[in-house]
Amino acid sequence: MKARPLIDARALQPGYKEHAQRGLGRYAKSLFTAMFQQVEPGELSFILRRDLPQPELPDPSPRLAVGSGPQSLPGGERLIGQFYTLPRALAPAWQQGRVVHFLSHADAPARLGPRTVLTCQDLIFQRMEEIYIEGRNPQVFHAARWLETRCLSRAARILAISECTKRDLVELYRIPPERISVAPLAVDPGLAPVEDPATRGEVLARYGLAEREYFFYLGGIDPRKDLPTLLRALLILREGGGAATLALAGQVAQDKHYPALTRLIVELGLSEAVRFLGFVPDADLPALYSGAAAFAFPSLYEGFGLPPLEAMACGAPVAAVAAAAVPEVVEDAGLLVPPGDAQALARALDALRGDPELAARYRALGLKRAAGFSWERTASQTLKVYEEVAAAA
Repeated sequence: MKARPLIDARALQPGYKEHAQRGLGRYAKSLFTAMFQQVEPGELSFILRRDLPQPELPDPSPRLAVGSGPQSLPGGERLIGQFYTLPRALAPAWQQGRVVHFLSHADAPARLGPRTVLTCQDLIFQRMEEIYIEGRNPQVFHAARWLETRCLSRAARILAISECTKRDLVELYRIPPERISVAPLAVDPGLAPVEDPATRGEVLARYGLAEREYFFYLGGIDPRKDLPTLLRALLILREGGGAATLALAGQVAQDKHYPALTRLIVELGLSEAVRFLGFVPDADLPALYSGAAAFAFPSLYEGFGLPPLEAMACGAPVAAVAAAAVPEVVEDAGLLVPPGDAQALARALDALRGDPELAARYRALGLKRAAGFSWERTASQTLKVYEEVAAAA
């Protein structure tokens, strides 16, 4: 490979912006695993923080160790890193004409070399600024947005994880479409339906759940996820006489929005109907998806929408909101409802729970849809972009 790519792998390191436990860490792990199957040993090099735990990478995998900014200053680690530490560490690679890839445009340095590739996961802070600026220092918030604008406008190529994100880049930043390549995400190969009832039952029992008697949600609880609409849909179902239960998976107890969410649950009289499962190991996810009456996804904005795709890959029928990239991912393989419409979401969930033939139809459609995405294809598209950038510069 002529591009000799140097790739930001800090998302794999526990302690770096919580990426390792969230979507960006999963993206990095899955993308790298697929890439290693398509390149010669040692062709990929990685940027890592020297002060954080080192991830497992195949040997030989050359590494560029970078430092961090001062931990004691608000935003100091990010600002010093992006304005000084990273540009200084990357200068030799840029002088050598190497392609440098940052898996999130928000992690890129203030100065970019001529062969820089940025992945744009989403533009949530721009699309929903009024929500995310709340409780933050406005100057720091807008400075970060300015830095992201600067990086996106100067990148040689941007990898968008969906057509929706590409449209957002063109609309919000006036990025020429020809500078944006779409490389969708995919699901981990280990995510598949759990066919054995005993195996499913064993996992569900550990969480106090029964087969087909709960709706499942996996994700965050920040405002864009719109959990209040899902809770109100649950209330509508219970008022209609159904014993509906909602299982929420994810490390949310420390989230600043958790107290408000739990207060709403109490106000709606749903304390006995909502189960917080906490952190769920990857090994348990297939059974939780497979055993659900339906997977519910009320999010108002997603750069891609990986949880619905994971649910479909595990054979769960999906009811989701038709917003941002979610319709692009789900298409006709799930029931899509208008954003913020609790009545419509309740009807969709009730239909999937109460009509076995309809649920079976959407389980089959979901499996077929999920099979259309693969990390091998994403890796191939990414490697192709490296070569194109190397040839054009």
